[in-house]
Amino acid sequence: MKNNIILLFTCIIFGFYHAQIDNRTITKQSIEKKLASAKNISLDPKKRIQLYLQIFKDAKDIGDKKSILTSGKNLMILYYNIGENEKSIEYSYELEKAAKEADDNESIAMAYIERGTALSALGLFDENYKELRKAEYFVNKLTDENKKHFNRAHIYQGLTSGYYIPKKAHQDTILLYFKKSLQEAEKIRDIENTRQTDEKYDMISYLYMNIGMYYAMISNPKRLDIAEEYLQKSLNILNQRKFTQMKVDKIPILNYLGHFYSEQGKNTEAIEYAQEVLQLEKRTHSPASRVAAYATLTNSFESLKNKDSTIKYMALYSNLSDSLAHSNKMSADKTIKKISQQKDKTYQNNILQFTVVVFIIALVLVAGGWWYWKRNQNKLHQRYETIIEKLKTENQTPETPDHQPTEIKQENNLIISEETTALLLNKLSKFEKSEKFLKKDLTLTSLSNSLATNPRYLSEIIKQYKNKSFNNYINGLRIQFITNKLYDTPIFREYKISYLAEACGFSSREVFAVIFKKETGVSPSYFISQLKKEKTEE
Repeated sequence: MKNNIILLFTCIIFGFYHAQIDNRTITKQSIEKKLASAKNISLDPKKRIQLYLQIFKDAKDIGDKKSILTSGKNLMILYYNIGENEKSIEYSYELEKAAKEADDNESIAMAYIERGTALSALGLFDENYKELRKAEYFVNKLTDENKKHFNRAHIYQGLTSGYYIPKKAHQDTILLYFKKSLQEAEKIRDIENTRQTDEKYDMISYLYMNIGMYYAMISNPKRLDIAEEYLQKSLNILNQRKFTQMKVDKIPILNYLGHFYSEQGKNTEAIEYAQEVLQLEKRTHSPASRVAAYATLTNSFESLKNKDSTIKYMALYSNLSDSLAHSNKMSADKTIKKISQQKDKTYQNNILQFTVVVFIIALVLVAGGWWYWKRNQNKLHQRYETIIEKLKTENQTPETPDHQPTEIKQENNLIISEETTALLLNKLSKFEKSEKFLKKDLTLTSLSNSLATNPRYLSEIIKQYKNKSFNNYINGLRIQFITNKLYDTPIFREYKISYLAEACGFSSREVFAVIFKKETGVSPSYFISQLKKEKTEE
């Protein structure tokens, strides 16, 4: 699958001064040597990350602003390329801060563009849109026309893949923005033996691939002839042009060509492309690319009725896909059906109809989606189990009062009698059972009016007996309501996040997602996926 186009900005560090840190002498010259090593694109990406992390730390220690920018850019991009989107976002903020201090408009724009790309990979398409629009402001301030065209091409491509496609915009809008991106890239003036020219043709190749995918998957009617033409043009650029300043990544176009030909029943061609991906992936270590190739090989060998190869690649696909987690906010969420593993029966009875999730793989490719390693899944699952245990306990344990009412006295002379406290706690208990907390326009004042008390009394009692502010109290009830619904009522697990947010009284899906994670420790999408998984395994 397409990882983002690797952008490496390098600068010559001159001058000399040093500081003694942890018994190491750090100088601009020592940093420059490490930068030269880190620029070696043949190195394993994780080794390059370690080098840039050390450079970033050293540059901060001695105040080397140029090296902070250079290492920050590369860390942001490299983390993104290996699927660690949260780390990429973290360093985009570091880059933005350093770039603003240096008044470097291009680096500021780059921080916004890369942050938007990482956000879209996490399914946060609206946030991606906002970041790219911010980037436009700083791109327009650039004086170098080549850099303007290059960054505008990135912005238009990011808007298409990371916003208009997942938002299901009209197909004409999608094609328009892909072509706007291509036009900007083609305006970049060629300068031989420069990185910018290499990046230009790498981007054009990527855009040809995207346009080919558009005609194969989005266009209505589909134009497979035009799609194939663009896909082959994409590959031809990478095969025929001599890239001297950067290492290009052929894996995305090879992966999609394999998928494309598999769908057309041209299984021999599909297998060749997928196997080439596996050879290249040995050097790049991209599990997302590998799992896509395994899917193509499984599908193609199944069509050719090659039982042994089908079982082999299905097993590889299943094992690897289990260790990967993809974006939980992509608009498509189909699942892959498994093939029966029984080898004793005849081939036709043994293998279930295997369907590769065409739309998911393609959408991830078009939107620039990336699979990332299943980090922190153990902690997330522990939190999930805690929620489930709590739900089970609530269903089995009869309600008992949390506290014995006592008279409340505050320094501000607010005195609430024991009788009033007991009365309000009883009313709150009824309120919690009534589901009136689901009303979007609920406020402290409106609730106090409905309970025939005043806001100060109500706020103080919630604070004393619920250990929460009013807003946190209401949000907690809403999240408790929706987690119960998701647990007890399976149909709720099929609803969109935006519907769930509205159903429990939140004004937007973004606010709902933030509050849900704050209350439970996991995202709503993760919680739902685990419930579905447990149901499937039962």
